Amino acid sequence: MIERILVAVDGSDHAHKALEAAVELVEGMQKNPQLLIVHVNPSISINEPALGVDLDARIAEEGRRIVEPIHAFLSGRSVPAETLLVAGDPVNEICRVARNQGCGLIVMGAGAKGMLAEIVLGSVSHGVLKHAHCPVLTVK
Repeated sequence: MIERILVAVDGSDHAHKALEAAVELVEGMQKNPQLLIVHVNPSISINEPALGVDLDARIAEEGRRIVEPIHAFLSGRSVPAETLLVAGDPVNEICRVARNQGCGLIVMGAGAKGMLAEIVLGSVSHGVLKHAHCPVLTVK
């Protein structure tokens, strides 16, 4: 029995579709597992930050802007959920949080990259599929 489902979000349409799929899945289950909605602020390494710019604060604010519409989407639904903002490499952090929080499933969007971009840049969804300890549902 799955007790927790991690939903990875990044503000994209694919991530919103993944959230919708996860909510439908939970609403269709007899015992509603909790959704753990995770946004990973990617770590940025720069030698010299721009003067007068608090980069960490701006990244954290972007994360809050991404999860605010999620709270509105979930309001009025009988789906238990919590949100978590973390920083780091998205693949590593999604897998780490899922493992540490006892998630039995990860739901995430699959971006629409072309084959060349996929080969050169890789993708978070493929990285999570490769390294996750539990099943991963990707949503297009």
